[in-house]
Amino acid sequence: MNKVLRSALPAALLLAANFVLAQGDLDDKDRKALREKAAATVDSTKIWTKGGIFQLNFTQVQLVNWSAGGLSSLSGIAQVNAFANKRKGKIAWDNSIALAYGLLAQEGKRSFKSDDRFELNSRYGYQIGSSAWYASAMLQFRSQFTEGFNATNDTVKISNLLAPGYLLFGLGADYKPNDKFSLYISPATVKMTFVMDQDLADAGAFGVDPAVYELDSLGLPGRRTTPGETSLFQFGAFLNATYQTPVAKNISFMTRLDLFSNYLKEPSNIDVNWEMLWTFKVNDWFAATLNTMLIYDHDIDIARVEDNTPKFGPTTQFRETLGVGLNFKF
Repeated sequence: MNKVLRSALPAALLLAANFVLAQGDLDDKDRKALREKAAATVDSTKIWTKGGIFQLNFTQVQLVNWSAGGLSSLSGIAQVNAFANKRKGKIAWDNSIALAYGLLAQEGKRSFKSDDRFELNSRYGYQIGSSAWYASAMLQFRSQFTEGFNATNDTVKISNLLAPGYLLFGLGADYKPNDKFSLYISPATVKMTFVMDQDLADAGAFGVDPAVYELDSLGLPGRRTTPGETSLFQFGAFLNATYQTPVAKNISFMTRLDLFSNYLKEPSNIDVNWEMLWTFKVNDWFAATLNTMLIYDHDIDIARVEDNTPKFGPTTQFRETLGVGLNFKF
């Protein structure tokens, strides 16, 4: 019964305010104050704010007897970004999820992924006094959906579902001066890296301890005596900065930076995850998007060729995606 009364009270106040204003016994100043007070009471009952966006982009190239050469291709990327944020008194609880998957199919070649990720973020905070600072706890989980293969040798598997998977949990402070910017700092963050594909774990992918093998008479690896570890524990400091704003009537911008330093091993090697997203709205159904992501993780060894010399080790990763397609908000 109390819940019913609480939900009905704001509407009753707003109705009463409109009734009093209609009587003509108040001057304009009093009417305005009463109206704003009643509207604020109604708005204060909206605890949860939810929403999201779904994007579907396609690119198709068809070549027939094309003298300049090239390959026919078809590519597509589907993306979902959703959020659910709670505000009640001094409590702020922000939740978001990002899903993306893309494929590139070329004539006569194996299909490759152009994007593959899912990420869940949750941050629960309690406001410190009347300041813009919140004492907060943070949870983040990241991984991918399907297997990934080497671009130059499509028989070599380099990643998989939960290989890697990243779980971060931290305690710290969150600075929220406005709706556009937030800065989260945690001096105590646990980072777990999971490699649940045993082949990749045996190879020591993504920083886990590799398998141990017996050596045969020629000194080559033989029977496996100890399997590779499937998880890696790290403890350190974490920083997240997020900024989003409308640039123009139909243009919006978002950027997010994650930094992590592992206290337990080489803390000067900072893991970096930096994302930027531009959205250019055409109308309610179509939009162009420009998305970039820069990653550096000292625990990820990448095979590459630099100056005609094969190299294997950590390096900067970069991805850029430009697409035009369906854009649906919910």
